[in-house]
Amino acid sequence: MKKFIGILFVVVCVFLVMTGCGKTKTLHCDNCNKEVEVKEKSNMTEDWIIYCETCNEELFGDDPILGNNQDK
Repeated sequence: MKKFIGILFVVVCVFLVMTGCGKTKTLHCDNCNKEVEVKEKSNMTEDWIIYCETCNEELFGDDPILGNNQDK
């Protein structure tokens, strides 16, 4: 039974790899030009405004919609 489960696990892993699960494409941060990985299936291109995690936190803090310049 353990061998069957092991073989089934390997078959599923091979299937996921062959179907493209996890494929990414590389874009660049518009602030620091660092490489940013996005899913290959997404329609994002270099024309989009994209920030890496560090720049996004630095520019917008916890609220990526309003940013840090909101009146409180």
